[in-house]
Amino acid sequence: MNNTTRINEHFQHIAGLLNDNRLKQALDEVATFIADVSEWELHAHFEEIRTAYRYMLQYFKQNVNDPQRTRLHADLLRQTHVLNERLMRAQMAVVSSGLYYSTLREHKQDTRRFADYCLALEAFAEDVAMAPLMYQGDKLQTELDRLRSDHEATQNALFCKAWTSPVWDAGMLEDARRLLASVLVPVFDTALFVSAVTMGLLQVFDVRKLHFLFDAYAHTDPVVNQRALTGIVLACIRHGRRVEIEPEILARLTLLEEQPGFSRNLLEIQIQLLRIRETKKADKKMRDEIIPEVIKTKRNLDLSKINLVDLDEETLLNEKNPEWKKWEENSALTSKMQELGNMQMEGIDVYMGTFAQLKTFPFFRNVCNWFYPFDPAHSAVLRVFSEEEQRSSLVVRGILSSPFFCNSDKYSFCFTVQNIPPRQREMLSSGLAEQDEALKEMAGRLKNEKPDAATVSRQYLQDLYRFFKVHPRRHEFTDIFEAYSLNLQDCGPLRPLLADAGARRKVAEYLFYKEYYEESVDMFEQLTRETDGDAELYQKLGFCHQKAKNYPRAIEAYRQADVRKPDTMWTIRHLAQCYRLMKDPEAALPYYRKAIEVQPDNLLLLLQAGECEAEMGRYDDAFARFFKVEYLDPGSLRARRTIAWCSFITGRYAQAEKYYAMLLQTESPDAQDYLNAGHTAWAGGDTTRAIALYREGCSRKGDTEAFIALLMADADELTRQGIAPDDLALMADVLRLGDQPDEA
Repeated sequence: MNNTTRINEHFQHIAGLLNDNRLKQALDEVATFIADVSEWELHAHFEEIRTAYRYMLQYFKQNVNDPQRTRLHADLLRQTHVLNERLMRAQMAVVSSGLYYSTLREHKQDTRRFADYCLALEAFAEDVAMAPLMYQGDKLQTELDRLRSDHEATQNALFCKAWTSPVWDAGMLEDARRLLASVLVPVFDTALFVSAVTMGLLQVFDVRKLHFLFDAYAHTDPVVNQRALTGIVLACIRHGRRVEIEPEILARLTLLEEQPGFSRNLLEIQIQLLRIRETKKADKKMRDEIIPEVIKTKRNLDLSKINLVDLDEETLLNEKNPEWKKWEENSALTSKMQELGNMQMEGIDVYMGTFAQLKTFPFFRNVCNWFYPFDPAHSAVLRVFSEEEQRSSLVVRGILSSPFFCNSDKYSFCFTVQNIPPRQREMLSSGLAEQDEALKEMAGRLKNEKPDAATVSRQYLQDLYRFFKVHPRRHEFTDIFEAYSLNLQDCGPLRPLLADAGARRKVAEYLFYKEYYEESVDMFEQLTRETDGDAELYQKLGFCHQKAKNYPRAIEAYRQADVRKPDTMWTIRHLAQCYRLMKDPEAALPYYRKAIEVQPDNLLLLLQAGECEAEMGRYDDAFARFFKVEYLDPGSLRARRTIAWCSFITGRYAQAEKYYAMLLQTESPDAQDYLNAGHTAWAGGDTTRAIALYREGCSRKGDTEAFIALLMADADELTRQGIAPDDLALMADVLRLGDQPDEA
């Protein structure tokens, strides 16, 4: 066990003891944990906590009435949590070679405070405004490049300092608030600072950093406030138990509900967190279905031969290439692309797999650049697309302004284009420009629009997702998207904020829509208890139970749906289906009859009702339904099979043989058809034909023993038809013998 693992396990053990209110044992463990730490301040803090707790226990033993005991005990638990976190960080800072702690050591000598960085960031805007008054031509460009370079270096240093900063004291919080409130600091710089604080908070809990995020949520720009709210949500998911013992944080969470738009913002983040689950599905669809289909289609086009000899010049000029039609009519590719497009419009991250391979550019060596809002004025972007090209090219403007790409993917796109030779870049731009009508419309729409809160939070979560999934040293970080439930109903501090029945139903509906039935069923159950649920709510609850094969609960829910909205065909059919799955045809049949009254010629309903009647032994009624299906649909294999089987069961062997003969003449009779045809022949006294049919069934099954198992499963029915039990064993051995000649 290496040192970092040992330290982390010790830290987690102490945190677990504190979560269980076992303060005495936790302090005993802290005494061991602190032994390797030389910082006298931490030792002094530990002694203060231990002494205070000893006095508390002493007063308790002496039965001293202390009305502050509960509050003091909670405070000592919080202080011990903080001490445990600081001890872990202090020890890891010495032994860990991870990116976080390497960065911490690298920037430890940076004595600048947040206030100093604030002044530097404020000066940038002023310097850029003054530069044209002092420089002209190439000198102006050189000065602007220098200012951008210095500014980006400051951003990187501030990010690293905020990310790896120790537990904040009151002064650090005040400096951070001053930077947040400055109207001279560029908004993107403020947003990056918020991300740095969030990343530090996800690494080690810090109550003052969390207070800062609450302050940042009050910022007027959504690029800042949505990042702050996302940080609050992720911190509560990551440190739920810690947050629950911080009364001031809980109070601020409650106050958030009073802010305009908060509930909508939180719900958007919740849905987007759930959408993130679909990223792997979208990536798999792109990798396993769409790309192979594109390659296959392209290969088909490349290999096709177009006869140009018989085409005159006018035809060549005016007629569409007939091979294009093959592309347009490629339904497999079209349907997959349509599905992918629908996923994109829904907000699912369909580009993760595409851009995951494009995060190796030098730009991404700086951690802060994974979180930097996309800025067309960033020096890395200007090296690819000049300001003039960004203004004039609809293609560039459209892509760089697209709401479908997250920030880091836009940077990846720029660096990818940078590596394309100039001639090819021109061809690409001119080719795309042929579609300029759509691009003009998009560029015009986006020109004066700021991204809304939902777009900002979605793009930011995708940026975070890429960091935790793609960063070369991602394994050094706790992947919050993998390690924790992303359903806020599972997060104690956040659950009350989505207590509104409407919001919870939207979450439940989304889970249901994406087929997470186990999660949605709990939420639907809760909603039915708390509200006078409508028919649709009970239908979906019943469907969840049915998917889980909990048919009694499904029936109960469907009945409630039927009470609220009687005679709904969907509900009636599902009630019938559940009763059948419970092997209760008598209960199912009335629902099938009710459905048939509405749809008397529905073939499936007729078949299902007939099968229920057959299971109940009401063969005459069953035959009437099956023959009606055959009349309405003469080619129905299911009708023929049910007629044949019921004929066999009722001893009508001639009729059964007639229908099995028709089934065996179809293009693809299966092993079961040969099995049942063999039963009929054997029961009718033709053992030789039965053996021949069984052998063909073995061949169709491809496994003699598996076919014999099917034969034995029908033993009871064969016995009822007069087949002796001992003959079954003989028939099985005949089949095992196969086509071998009989021994003399």
